[in-house]
Amino acid sequence: MDKSVTHTFRSRLLDELEQATNGLIEGEATLRRALGRLWQVMSEDPDLKKKKQSVVAKREEEDDPEMDDPRVRRVAHAPDLTPPTHKLFLSTHPNGAPLSYDHDTSNPTSPERQIETLEKSLCTLRELQDDGREYVERLQEIREGLGDVRAQRDIIWNVVRERAVKELQDAAFVTAGLVQ
Repeated sequence: MDKSVTHTFRSRLLDELEQATNGLIEGEATLRRALGRLWQVMSEDPDLKKKKQSVVAKREEEDDPEMDDPRVRRVAHAPDLTPPTHKLFLSTHPNGAPLSYDHDTSNPTSPERQIETLEKSLCTLRELQDDGREYVERLQEIREGLGDVRAQRDIIWNVVRERAVKELQDAAFVTAGLVQ
């Protein structure tokens, strides 16, 4: 048989391509888990952790004379509706108060600028996650295509081998008939 034909059908290229595709898919799975954990952490309210730690402080608040006013008590016990991502990523003053609302948007610490940057960053992360999902889908299609090519190659290789064996047998019979 021709060496180029044998080399073509015994090439490890499909195996190597499949291994590379599987490696890329596994790498994307790691990224997907990391992004999933990031979204989980960003959805957890950091104030809930602080509340668990400050149960003792609430008892001290009850002794506070200002807490006698129902309006002050209601505001003190009102839930904070600030999104967890804002609590995690937006700067506040050292005493915990939010930054002043100066309207200088060129200042990187201005609340408007921080919110804009945070929203752009979250949007970029979502796009990365979507692109990663699409990338994995394409890689899976490539892997399936490689499997189809391998199956077709195996079928053709079997046909080529059967014909080669038949030709060798026919040649042997012809040679055996001439020799006798």
